[in-house]
Amino acid sequence: MNEIHDIKDIVEQGLGSLGKIKILRALSEEKKLVTIYALHKKTHLKREDIKRNLAELVKIEWVIEQKIGNSVYSINRENKYVQKLVLFFYDIGYINSL
Repeated sequence: MNEIHDIKDIVEQGLGSLGKIKILRALSEEKKLVTIYALHKKTHLKREDIKRNLAELVKIEWVIEQKIGNSVYSINRENKYVQKLVLFFYDIGYINSL
């Protein structure tokens, strides 16, 4: 029962805002590491909102952060929830490629 509660918390935290959904979409369309600047250009979100949302997505391991001078980000394609989410995005036409 605790595990189900944890799953609900993870999904609700991961999909809790339009900004997070836009970030997840932008990252799922990228095959390379992305900066906050690149996410800003793709999503048109405020940098502060991107940073806050990324921190939450990194915390639940849906996004991977790497520090190579600046921080760069990628979607965590190893995460089972992310895999299903990206497939859902693809199936409904929200993204064009896997």
